[in-house]
Amino acid sequence: MRYAERTREQSEHFGVTLDETMKAGVKAKEAVRDILQKPFVVWTRWVTASGRSKKLRYYGFIEIDGKGLAEILVSMGLARTKGVKAKLPSGEKSKVYVERLQALESDAQQRGIGIWAGSKK
Repeated sequence: MRYAERTREQSEHFGVTLDETMKAGVKAKEAVRDILQKPFVVWTRWVTASGRSKKLRYYGFIEIDGKGLAEILVSMGLARTKGVKAKLPSGEKSKVYVERLQALESDAQQRGIGIWAGSKK
């Protein structure tokens, strides 16, 4: 557990054990490996980091078949909605994008898929 505090935070968010969080991370890694077998586009942005650091850093938005990797993973129940303050490559406002991700996350939770399958929430 390289980032123990972050992993605990994720476990609390999903309402699962640390072990279930780690297993979901492995599933997410495998899903990304499979998804990125198709051609994809990477859009980058140089912006101030949100969270603990205020340093500038690159953010990458990965698009596959016109859909963002974040959207795909969140809809599979393998990621959560967090952050997104940068100007999106599509020109879409980040607030609208976050709302869409939150709706996808809520749907995955209601369907009990991915990490939500073991959730106590």
